[in-house]
Amino acid sequence: MTSHDSEPDAGSTRPFPLFPASRDGGRGHVVVRAIKTGLVMMLPIVLLGSFSLMLRSLPLPVWQHFLEAFAGGLLPRLLLALQYATFGLLSVYLTLLVSFSYAQSDKHPEALLPQAPITSLVCFFLLIGFGDERFSLDSLGINGMFTAIFAAVVSSLCMRFFQRRKRLPVFYSEGSDIAFNNAVRAVLPSFLTIGLFALGNEGLVLAFDVSGFQDLFIRLAEACFGHLRPSLFSALLYAFMTNLLWFFGVHGTNVLEGAFQSIFAHPGLAPDAAVFNKSFFDVFVALGGSGSTLALLLAVLAFSRHRGSRRLMAVALGPMLFNINELVIFGLPVAFNGYLLIPFLAAPLLCTLTTYFAMSVGLVPPAGDAVAWTTPVLLGGYAATGSVAGSLLQAFNLLVGVAVYRPFVRLLDREKDRQAARGMRALVKLLAERQERGLPPDLMRAEGPPGVLARMLAADLGHALNRGELELHHQAQFDSAGSCVGSEALLRWPHPVFGFVAPPLVVQLAEESKRLGELERWVFTEAGRHAAALRERGLPAKTCVNLTPSTLYDAAFLDHLRSKIAEGALRPEDLLIEITEQTSLLFTGESSALLKSYRALGFRLVIDDFSMGHTSLKYLQDNEFDMVKLDGALVRDLTNPRSREIIVSIVSLAEALRFAVLAEYVETEDVRRRLENIGVTLYQGYLYSPALPFERFATFVEARAGARPEDGPASGRRL
Repeated sequence: MTSHDSEPDAGSTRPFPLFPASRDGGRGHVVVRAIKTGLVMMLPIVLLGSFSLMLRSLPLPVWQHFLEAFAGGLLPRLLLALQYATFGLLSVYLTLLVSFSYAQSDKHPEALLPQAPITSLVCFFLLIGFGDERFSLDSLGINGMFTAIFAAVVSSLCMRFFQRRKRLPVFYSEGSDIAFNNAVRAVLPSFLTIGLFALGNEGLVLAFDVSGFQDLFIRLAEACFGHLRPSLFSALLYAFMTNLLWFFGVHGTNVLEGAFQSIFAHPGLAPDAAVFNKSFFDVFVALGGSGSTLALLLAVLAFSRHRGSRRLMAVALGPMLFNINELVIFGLPVAFNGYLLIPFLAAPLLCTLTTYFAMSVGLVPPAGDAVAWTTPVLLGGYAATGSVAGSLLQAFNLLVGVAVYRPFVRLLDREKDRQAARGMRALVKLLAERQERGLPPDLMRAEGPPGVLARMLAADLGHALNRGELELHHQAQFDSAGSCVGSEALLRWPHPVFGFVAPPLVVQLAEESKRLGELERWVFTEAGRHAAALRERGLPAKTCVNLTPSTLYDAAFLDHLRSKIAEGALRPEDLLIEITEQTSLLFTGESSALLKSYRALGFRLVIDDFSMGHTSLKYLQDNEFDMVKLDGALVRDLTNPRSREIIVSIVSLAEALRFAVLAEYVETEDVRRRLENIGVTLYQGYLYSPALPFERFATFVEARAGARPEDGPASGRRL
């Protein structure tokens, strides 16, 4: 099932410069990765909070009456409790998760875990002014997200710095366990980190008369607006700042509420007073929430190639219709995602301009009525203006937003492709390293990103098997006269995100997920179906099919083949069972009996990667195998006299014991000619064709047969 040919690497492009790639080929700077990982890890909490908020805030009188009447108002209390337990403490969760993610990325995570997250949480409480009379519980929720990220990152960096200072005393307790010693070792770094935060925050309190870092941050954000009055400029500035704060994980609308009230809630006699109000921004600018993210959702559903992103957007569609977009902000994520910064800011600004123009020239009535922020798109436009023109303006703004997001969704797709390729290369490398060292691969149990990727791929493989998404390609085999004499069936899995997954990895994941038998039964059935189709078209039907040891020695698989033969679904004379020489080392008396059973059914047996192994020679001597495929290393090293002599010996042995010899990796005419000169007359490789999908393979063989002059029987040995 595995392949000897390789897929070319996809061309790479430079990553978006906002977050440059790290030297180790990772996704970016370790701090940015920790922030994004922390945001993604909050997805279950955000999902629960989003749906709780949506169900509690649906602007439908019938629904609200049902909530109040059912079980004495139990549902509203339950939904409110869930909302407070999720969104109400979101900054607390983010502090812990970002610090944890950063600690995990360290070369020695045990030195930072679990002390770093706890230390970060203490620092966060200091920065939000916990205990001060001006402290607000809102700082524990979305309003405190920026402070949470700042506290988590800076405190983790400080902890790491102090942990690595060799001059600091380190206390160990003899006879204590590792966890206790790690905790004791973290005492002084934690004290120093918390002390720095306490002193720094107290300095801000004394210098600026604020409750802490969080309070100062809000005041600075509001200070950007000074004494502005309602105007197009102030509206654009408000839209820009609100969404910029959201991009960095801060609830911009709440943080800038004071600025909004001072500018737009008391417009006086300003000429734009009839245009700019709360409904202007909530209904026509924040389509789906901050960043006009409903437009992003539609752009992803329409243009993204990544099934995972589309699935997330499908889940987020329900809350997004009611302008609840936290699931997208923190789940995709949008926050701290450099690829989406420009459209996240540009889409609301353009919507502000189009709405201002439409209302100023009288195309759409001004948004005069207060509309609940959870009112769905199109309905909100009508409710705010009392005109269908309001709904049409919302639809137009949505199209503008989709157009803005579209190229950046494609750009994000390409970055995800690069990330996927890096992850896949790391997983394949891990598999190869463990196999070379003679260790069990155990990919699904591997720690860190490789293990996560392996488990995800194993689940996807199960879905692919169930949905018929796997493919069987064929690589042609030719004789010395240029006639196609058969093919090798090669498993291909075109993953929607990772492209074609390396066949050895597919087999390993199938084995670890207990689906290898199912996979190989599918391969044999599909190969039999292809062979029958080739025979009907008058083409060579002989097909080599790889089999792993666990399936080869499985009596149940042999029974499966018997039943397929009885049904007429398989013709054993069309299929050659191919096993590696390493597999033959595992042969016992019992396995020898099984081989005879395969031969008794009419199957022929092939040894792959043959290089004169003792056990393989024994079975060749017993006439168990009908063909050997030369070890690729011998063919590639054909100019080496020792490799050439080994091949000559194999050919001599083949003539004496009457089995065929086929050379793989035949990529040039010079190699083919050298092989023919020493007696090898069957070939497979890029000189003729790579592995092709079945229809392309059949067309290729038909074209070769039509182009070749009728020059009599082939001089090479037939399969």
